[in-house]
Amino acid sequence: MAGIDWLIVIALNLLIFGYASIRSLKTHSDVDWFLGGRSLPFWLIGLSMFATSVDGGEYVAINGATYQDGLVMFTGVVFGVGVGGMIAAYVVVPGMYRAGLFTNAEYLEHRFGISARIISVLVQIQYRTATLATIAVALHLMLTEVVPLPSHTAWILIVGLIAATTFYAAWGGLKTIAAADVLLGALMLFSTLVLWSVIWQEAGGWAGTEATLVGQLGEREAQTLLHIGGERDGSSHPMVVVIGWCLIATGYFVVNHTQTMKMFGARTMWDLKMSVVAGTGLIILSGYFSSSLGLLGRALVPDLSNPDLIYPRLVDQYLAPGLKGLVVAGMIASAISTFEGIGVALSAVFTRDIYARLLVPDRNDSHYVIVSRIATVVIVGITFLYIPFILRAQNIVEFFVGITSVFVTPLMTVYLVGSMTRVDRRTGLAGLIAGPAFRLSVIALEAHLPLWLTDRFAAYLWTTGVTAASMFCASMILGVISPSAIQQTIRMTTQPSGWLARSQGTVKQIILSPFPSGVPWWASPALWAVAVLSTSGYVVFVVLW
Repeated sequence: MAGIDWLIVIALNLLIFGYASIRSLKTHSDVDWFLGGRSLPFWLIGLSMFATSVDGGEYVAINGATYQDGLVMFTGVVFGVGVGGMIAAYVVVPGMYRAGLFTNAEYLEHRFGISARIISVLVQIQYRTATLATIAVALHLMLTEVVPLPSHTAWILIVGLIAATTFYAAWGGLKTIAAADVLLGALMLFSTLVLWSVIWQEAGGWAGTEATLVGQLGEREAQTLLHIGGERDGSSHPMVVVIGWCLIATGYFVVNHTQTMKMFGARTMWDLKMSVVAGTGLIILSGYFSSSLGLLGRALVPDLSNPDLIYPRLVDQYLAPGLKGLVVAGMIASAISTFEGIGVALSAVFTRDIYARLLVPDRNDSHYVIVSRIATVVIVGITFLYIPFILRAQNIVEFFVGITSVFVTPLMTVYLVGSMTRVDRRTGLAGLIAGPAFRLSVIALEAHLPLWLTDRFAAYLWTTGVTAASMFCASMILGVISPSAIQQTIRMTTQPSGWLARSQGTVKQIILSPFPSGVPWWASPALWAVAVLSTSGYVVFVVLW
């Protein structure tokens, strides 16, 4: 990179770190740290959701997948996130918000017992630290390919960035990361549009990309890459891929406390729902531009041995000085936003759902805020344990898809069944045992089973079905509970005394909307949710199918 690129990268990141550090000094209470004081407006939460969800791993991994398999692989970010986000906002999270809960794992104890709560925490820590590892690997690829830095120097820089990010996130909690994400999200979106515009022109637009791919690959294979609905030999049917991505995205919004924590910080129920509409809308918009680069890059840089290299190669080969620094700064910003969000969310579930629930139940607020800050650092450190496994995988998406179907999908199913049905409390554990056991058995016997059972995207459908079926079958034996009993258990505090109960008592009274005389029709979250889903569905199933 040229001197101007370095200047842009350093200046923008110093600005963000300085702003975030100042904001972190304003966090004083546990409600501020865990819930942002329950005072966050929808636009701030939406920007923060976008900034956390769109990470360096997505820029590198999804573009690597679209480079290899075509547009079908970006349906998760242009359609699945809308489905998953709306399910969370309208089905799962409102009950938790009304009950004044601090974590999504807390809900599972009320609904299914303490075992389900503990399992949720362990799965979240495994799932999201693995995600952070994919981001670190993606950032390493970017720094070694674009800057270029020696491998060990890149790792040193990554560790330093993560340490600085973890410090201000651990100190400030949700209120700080939501504010910092406004700057991070704006930088990420702008840098993505800049890169896409340059590559779009270099590839000759859609017509130029199509003509080049037909010349390189032949008509049939080129059309398979260019259209989501194209048949693929020896691979999943396109609809199976789309449904699989929808289940992955639903698990992301429901199981991942990184996002539910932000919804819990909404000042009103209206803000909660509108924040998801705004956040998913931004993710879809950005996802269209950021994730289609892999296909454009296939025309410009054919025959890459490692598809995950396409994003850094495009940045390195086609951007002028200044623009290159802007995009690298955006890539670093995306990594920072995700590390801060995941670190704080995982430390929140550890502190409340493990430490305060089982180990040290009755200390003052400052004690638990300090524990959360320490836990943030430790949990982020776990990230680096996964890196050797990712480096051995075929590509980053392959690793991510492989790990999430085992534990995350069954846990997501338990949340959904618990929120939507009256199954017995004891069925939660049955689902959390049956789902992972089925998926692990399929993995162990993969060489002896048909493709329709072992396929990586079909795995999400099978695991969801087995988990739900086991819960329904168990409830046929154990019975169902009444709606009033469900509401009563959700409203109960975790303990009759102690910090968990006291902290719930400090949560502000639930306000339905910021409008004094009712929500006007044009501001209805449901109306905007339908608009987002309809638009993304039209792009996926009509324009690109």
